[in-house]
Amino acid sequence: MTPITALLIDDHAAVREGYRLLLAQFNITVIGELDHGEPILQRYEQLNPDIVIMDLSIKGMNGLDCTARLIQRYPAAKVIVFTMHDNTNFVTRAIQNGAMGYVLKSDPSSVLIEAIKQVYYQSKHYLSHDIANVIAMRTVQSSDDRLACLSDREHAIFLLLIEGKSRGEIAAILSIASGTVSNNKAKIMQKLQAKSIIDLITLSIENKALKQNQLDL
Repeated sequence: MTPITALLIDDHAAVREGYRLLLAQFNITVIGELDHGEPILQRYEQLNPDIVIMDLSIKGMNGLDCTARLIQRYPAAKVIVFTMHDNTNFVTRAIQNGAMGYVLKSDPSSVLIEAIKQVYYQSKHYLSHDIANVIAMRTVQSSDDRLACLSDREHAIFLLLIEGKSRGEIAAILSIASGTVSNNKAKIMQKLQAKSIIDLITLSIENKALKQNQLDL
C-alpha cells in the first residue's frame, strides 16, 4: 500500500524526529519538516504532501495564521493541528481557518494515527476525545471567552504582542504594513478593554493563550 505522505511543522527537532519514526511504523512517511511557518506555501507546493501536521506554537507566524494562508492558497490541503493547547478558542479558530483535525500532544499516539487516516481516507473532520469533551463542557457551562471577539488578524497580532514583539517585527512576520499593525492593536485594546500590554498578558493567561515556550500549560 502506498504510504501516506506528511509535512511536519514543529519547532522542536526532537519532537519531529520522534514522530517521524512513530509515523513510519504506520505507513505514514514524513517527506518534509519545518520549524517555522513562513516557508510553508513554498514547501507545500514543492512536496504536495497528503497531510500537513501543524503545531500552533511555532517560530514566527503562528500555526493558526499559517493554516489559514495555506488553505487560502491550496483549498484541498488537509491540515491536522497537533498541539498542547486545549483551549476552545484555538480549536474553533483552527477549524474556521480550514484545519480538518485537532489532536493534543498529550493524547495517546494512536489518536494522531487515527486522525491522519480519517482525514486522509474519509476527508472527515477529526477532534480528539479530550478536545470534544472540552468543547462539550464549554457548551454546557456557556463559558465566556473574551478573545472570541477578535478577528483572525487581530488574534494573530494579539499573540505576537503578548510575546513582546515590536510593531516592525509583527509587520515582518505577518507580511503586513506597520500601520496595519498599529490600527489592529488599537482595535484589540478597545475590544478587550485593555490599557496596556500588561493587561493583554493578563487576559492571555486567563484564556490560556500564551505559547508553550512562554507558559507551561
